[in-house]
Amino acid sequence: MIKKPFLLLYILFSCISNAQEEKNFNIRYQNYLKGDIHFIANSIIGKKSGKNANEPYNKTNSNAKLNDQVDMVYIDIDQDPETFSSSSAILEPIHPNDKVIFAGLYWCATFPDRNNAIQPINKISIKTPQSENYLTIEGSILYDSKEHNKHTTNTPYLCFSDITNQIKKNPWGTYTVANIQASQEKIEGGSAAGWVLYVIYESDSKPYHIISLYDGFSYIYNKPVEINFKEFITPKTGKITPKLTVAALEGDLNIEGDNLRINTPNTKKWFYISNSLRDGQNIFNSKITHYNADFTKRTPASLNTLGYDVFLDKIQTKELSFSDIDQVNLKISSLGDKFYVTNIGFSIEIDEDFARKKIDSTSSNTHPITQNNLQISKQKKILNPIDTDTTHKTIIKLPSTKNNRKPKEIKTYLFNSTVAPEGYYIIANAYQNIHYAHDFANKINSKTIQPFIFKNPDNQLYYLSLKHYKSQTAAEKAYYNNINNTYFQEYWIAKIQHPNTPLQTSYKNKTRIEKEISTIKINKSNTTLKQGYYLVSNVFEIPTNATKYVTFLKKQGLKASFFINPINNYYYTYLEYYTDLEKIKADYSSNYNNLFFDEYWIMQVTLE
Repeated sequence: MIKKPFLLLYILFSCISNAQEEKNFNIRYQNYLKGDIHFIANSIIGKKSGKNANEPYNKTNSNAKLNDQVDMVYIDIDQDPETFSSSSAILEPIHPNDKVIFAGLYWCATFPDRNNAIQPINKISIKTPQSENYLTIEGSILYDSKEHNKHTTNTPYLCFSDITNQIKKNPWGTYTVANIQASQEKIEGGSAAGWVLYVIYESDSKPYHIISLYDGFSYIYNKPVEINFKEFITPKTGKITPKLTVAALEGDLNIEGDNLRINTPNTKKWFYISNSLRDGQNIFNSKITHYNADFTKRTPASLNTLGYDVFLDKIQTKELSFSDIDQVNLKISSLGDKFYVTNIGFSIEIDEDFARKKIDSTSSNTHPITQNNLQISKQKKILNPIDTDTTHKTIIKLPSTKNNRKPKEIKTYLFNSTVAPEGYYIIANAYQNIHYAHDFANKINSKTIQPFIFKNPDNQLYYLSLKHYKSQTAAEKAYYNNINNTYFQEYWIAKIQHPNTPLQTSYKNKTRIEKEISTIKINKSNTTLKQGYYLVSNVFEIPTNATKYVTFLKKQGLKASFFINPINNYYYTYLEYYTDLEKIKADYSSNYNNLFFDEYWIMQVTLE
């Protein structure tokens, strides 16, 4: 059996030792943006059941057979006489208003008997959410072992097509990929085939990342492969969690020995990468997974793909910290089996100063940068300095030229009076270096905007405020009208509250204006939250601040608590949980039975 593939990267390939590179890995796409990388995928051949392999193959125990021990035939789900193979998968947005900016489709297979070829291997069909009928695609052949007289027993190939323009208007929905050719007979090492659609998306819900997608074709056997990833610097503080995705051909469920190990310059010890579905000594096991779950929104949704692997995961180890480092080392090993790696993708948050240098060099170009197939879109000219949130994530804000700003939640900070007066602040940016804050303040200082800088003691960042308001209503009005049409860059509202000061009485003897109910949809497997309605009083990024505020409210005689929103990991304090919409509306209008006169709002939680 050809065994578990793996290759990995981090910011730019630096060193590969002992690798038998059939085609060097190059960056297909790289960009700086608020967003991330995602994928959908499926196999295209499987265990024969009747006339085809349309029934999911879900045997995953030690008795499950390998792909050279069963009859492998095409999957063909679409009942279209014009196709001989077809499978599908559903692409869904991770957050509301996600925007796909790149979509790359890859397909690969073992295919030794080219005399039976129906058409060129780079010619396939795809049905997208935008198209009722199949579109014909003629992609690029990235690697074909037949042309190199290598791997003659199974003759694998890899193809690629950029389909961004075909899907960007309506990317969300079902994709059916058809007419991928593969071997259907029993061959040495087994037959395997599949496709993966990688998407890179922008999202206001994500911090700023550098995101890269690599493609190539690497055969690993016997000797370990060590990869050193350099040319980056991560933030000095906070928990940094890199994310990686890998696609590979011929990973078998019941052959162990393949592994991926990782270390950083801070430690010489190597640590295995694994999760609940992928053992550290069997990282590639014929599965298609998103983090710790099988990706099942596909047809057929086999839990055992018999030789095709794609996964997306976070690199999380208790022993390693990815803060304040400039290199990550990875080692790929196999204890006797063989495997191919076809794709590697990654995203990681980067240090503010490092990001500024990279973006300055990028924005000075009038055309996209190309380096080893690296593409950086010219639209990413950054007019705003770098902004960092109050936990650990570095965000680079893009300029906003629209008058209609999207609503953003107001986050609360518990500071002593020595930091800043209480109230609502419109924050333009946050800086690690106060000199950058002063430089930007001097540039924007005017009669309308008089910047104020304060230091956040929770994260040691310097916040540049454009305006200070005593009331939330005034701050929200300024937020939506671009501070009387004087500032069009990105900003957000921060509420500063001093610990143990009396609750505000803004709404005492005053009728509350009914506000639109805020709603969030959460996967029930990712939360312990109950479905219903919450009377939310504040949003915090620092858990200790949420705890302090809840304790403070309880001392006032209120039965407060808080929950974590898994979408953004913020801490929401609330006065009460409800299942009855009319009841919470009544309590909202009555200032919570005349017990709470500060700001609050209704949030509906829906579990899916």
